[in-house]
Amino acid sequence: MPQDITLSRKAFVLDDHQLFADSFTLLLERYMQFEEVQSFSKAEDLLACMAELGTKEVYVFLDYYLYNDNGLQVFSEIKRLNKKAYIIFITSAVSTSVIRNLILAKPHGILSKSSDVPTMMDVTNRVIKGEISIDQNLQEILSKFDDIPSFTPRELQLLKHFSLGSSISEVAEKMFLSKHTIVAHRRKMMAKADCKSIGQLIRFAHDNELI
Repeated sequence: MPQDITLSRKAFVLDDHQLFADSFTLLLERYMQFEEVQSFSKAEDLLACMAELGTKEVYVFLDYYLYNDNGLQVFSEIKRLNKKAYIIFITSAVSTSVIRNLILAKPHGILSKSSDVPTMMDVTNRVIKGEISIDQNLQEILSKFDDIPSFTPRELQLLKHFSLGSSISEVAEKMFLSKHTIVAHRRKMMAKADCKSIGQLIRFAHDNELI
C-alpha cells in the first residue's frame, strides 16, 4: 500500500480528452488517496476553479496539448493565480523540443502518458516531498537535446491560432493585442525557426510537435 502522504490534499486534472481526464482522476483517487480530485476538459473551467480556490495548496496535473490553448500558457495563468499550486505536466510528447520547453518552464514534475501506475506514484510523491521530478521514461529524450529553438508560452499560443487558420486580425482580437504586436511576434518566431513564410513556420511547429 502507498503511504498516505497525500491525504487531505486536493488535486485538479486538465486534459481536453475527457475520457483520459476522468480515468486519470480515478487513478489518483485510488492510488494517491487525495481527499478530492476534480477533472476538467476546458482550461477556462480549471482557471475559474483556481480563482475561486484562492491560494490554498493544490496539485494540478496539466496536459501540454490542448485544443484551444497551450499547456504552457495555462501553466503561467495557474502560477499567477496561486503561488502554492504544484504543477505536474502529463504529456504524450516525445519531441526533444517539447520536453525542453516544459523543463524551461520549471514545473514541479513531468509525467509521460506512456508511464505505469508505479511511475505516476513515484513522480507525484517526489513532488509532494518538495522535489522536482521528471519521469524516467523521458530521460532518453532529455539526453538528446538538439539545437531546435525554444518558444515562449505566448509564442506557442500564437502558433496554435495560426495553425487553426486565424488571420492576424483575428488573432489580435482573440488575444487582445494590436496587429503590430502580432506581426512582430510572428517575425521573431520565423527568425528563430529560420522560416521564410508562415506556412513554413506552422510546418516547423508541427514537425517538432510544438502544437
